[in-house]
Amino acid sequence: MIVVARWTGQEASALRQALRMTIRDFADHLGVAERTVAKWEASGLAMVPVPVMQAALDTVLTRAPDEAKGRFGMLLAALRDPAGVAGSADTLGAAGLPGPAPMPRRLDPEAIRRLQTILVEYVKIDNLLGPAHLLDLTTLHLKFIGELLTVAAGQVRTELLTVGASYAEFAGWLYQDAGNPQSATYWTDRALSWAQTADNHLMVSYVLMRKSNQASGLGDAARTLDLARAALRKQDRLSPRARALALRQEAHGHALSEDPLACARALAAAHEQAAAPGDHRDEEPALTGYCTPSYIDGEAADCWMLLGQPHKAVAILEHGLAEWPAQYQRDRGLNLARLAVAHAADREPEQACAVAQEAAGIVSNTWSARATAELRRLPALLSAWPDLAPVVELRETLAALP
Repeated sequence: MIVVARWTGQEASALRQALRMTIRDFADHLGVAERTVAKWEASGLAMVPVPVMQAALDTVLTRAPDEAKGRFGMLLAALRDPAGVAGSADTLGAAGLPGPAPMPRRLDPEAIRRLQTILVEYVKIDNLLGPAHLLDLTTLHLKFIGELLTVAAGQVRTELLTVGASYAEFAGWLYQDAGNPQSATYWTDRALSWAQTADNHLMVSYVLMRKSNQASGLGDAARTLDLARAALRKQDRLSPRARALALRQEAHGHALSEDPLACARALAAAHEQAAAPGDHRDEEPALTGYCTPSYIDGEAADCWMLLGQPHKAVAILEHGLAEWPAQYQRDRGLNLARLAVAHAADREPEQACAVAQEAAGIVSNTWSARATAELRRLPALLSAWPDLAPVVELRETLAALP
């Protein structure tokens, strides 16, 4: 079989993530506009012109780690010699099949439960290793779920829509943590649509909370509050942790609006809900299990930093990190980075550098755009101590981060 060397937006995005490049850097290497790359990735299945990828191949590969070369070897070889590679490169890592796999005529509910089980394991991997290793796998699952929806009917279809919403929300989260807000928005909107169609109130509330989180990451106070309040509608139908997550987003909205009293009230309510017993629904542990009191401490500290109170943020973060669950390594790295920034803003350079070095060790294994962005704030905050030995060492450490 002759290979047709094609790239989809998903594949180009997966390569960019494996190379740990921002959209801007990737666009520069490809010689195209940043908005063009963002458009490819947001659409997912849009075809990327092969000559564009071919022209940039040698340059890009100079930065590719061995892991990325292994994952993308077939596609890269196909670009160099389309006639010389057997099999199919239509999708990432696809085997050489004689044609598309036939769709089942009937969807067994057990298959849907297995898809949910796989997602639970992916969530665990994300907590330990970060988003880069899961982006391409998750988008392939979403393509498969979209195909299954063409044959699903009745209650089975409703269950599949709920699982699809979970996968789409997870994809949105992965893209957000990887620094791709356009794709994050695309998949989170897909998750909301599927959750609403399935009439799953918990999932709808959770996705609205996630959209609020995306808005707060962009500094949009009004939209952050609007979406957080929408997530809190019919609170009696939500679990305590789901309420806690929406309340911490309300707190972020108040912090962005420079309203410390309203922020403090929302944080106190969020902490109370995070500490309350859960209702143990089947989907609850996978969806909101990470929302512990320590997690709310990290979010509270972020709010107080927005409100210009780094000393308060330091105390809260040190308390939360002392009780941080071991399985949430990526977010531990994020909160250590936040603590380093708080120390620096509180004019404690040596403490800031020591904590930042610990954070950098975690970030190097669980790469997260959010944590990296926090660490990148430190050189400016530490500029008053340019010759202090820990500051010099930290600059070298940060320079080595991807």
